[in-house]
Amino acid sequence: MEEQGEFGFCPKCGAVMHNGVCQSCGYTKRGAKDASGRRTDKKPPRDKRSGSAGKVLACIGIIAGVLAIVMILVFVGALTFGSIMTDSVDRSVTDGFDRYYDYYNGGGDYYGGYDSYEPYVPDADDEFYQEITDATSLDCSYQVLWQSESLYPDDPDNGCTYDCVYPVVSGDDAGKYDSVNAGIRELACKYRDSYQDYYGGVSSYSYVTYMDEDTLSVVVQHSLYDQGMTIPVVRAITFRMDTGEVMPPEEMTTVDEELVRQFRARDSYQNGSVDFVENASDEELLQYLSDPDTRVMFYTPVGLEIGFNYDGGWVTVTIKDTVL
Repeated sequence: MEEQGEFGFCPKCGAVMHNGVCQSCGYTKRGAKDASGRRTDKKPPRDKRSGSAGKVLACIGIIAGVLAIVMILVFVGALTFGSIMTDSVDRSVTDGFDRYYDYYNGGGDYYGGYDSYEPYVPDADDEFYQEITDATSLDCSYQVLWQSESLYPDDPDNGCTYDCVYPVVSGDDAGKYDSVNAGIRELACKYRDSYQDYYGGVSSYSYVTYMDEDTLSVVVQHSLYDQGMTIPVVRAITFRMDTGEVMPPEEMTTVDEELVRQFRARDSYQNGSVDFVENASDEELLQYLSDPDTRVMFYTPVGLEIGFNYDGGWVTVTIKDTVL
């Protein structure tokens, strides 16, 4: 079927127009109709469904953008909070180490701020000596410095080590205290050659428990680390500083039945009755207090500390001028 229509010339470009539409530039005459009678210059009706879909997509885009912003804020906040927490932990660890370091260098209480412990400072007015600690003095003609010795195995997996810390006496006369220092080192390094006999090795830490111009008492706490247990051993030595000689225990006190009676009473009062002391006879206590291999005697600002080592530990009591 042949299609017919209206022909003319385009007022814009002069080309042929068919049904009011220029075949060259596309110009459309207002009110022109195509062969079916529909106006060619009228815009097609808007699809309402496509508009609704656009609104939905726009809403989804807005929601996604908001969620993305929230997630970014949460992530940044988490990073910031994590950084703050890390800084807090680091500072607390550093502060803890500083307190530990300061305490052992005379700078204050390691547990300062926790109200759980204060370093013990012995005094002559104390009822009894509470714990082994240093009582050095700056008022003497001699001084005390500290020496350490350590031994470590070549195998890093081997935990058997040796650590020893002990005092070294010095003064204006370089050789005056040689015998004192030799005696201290011999006592402190007692387990240096045998530390490998114990599974975890040995640590030996010394204390100057009494120091004046005439007398120096040194106590060494040995810890023998065997499998599953630590064996504590205490040794002590006292010197006459004018001659450098060791003061024998017999000159420090008389070990007899009266001392045993005092020891038992003092142990009950100071230590709450150690089982070993409570179960031992007077004869056994006299033997432990007399035997050079077991007895322990040393001076402190509080008085004379006397005791002994036994299987599983050691025990001491304070003997003051006034006896119970």
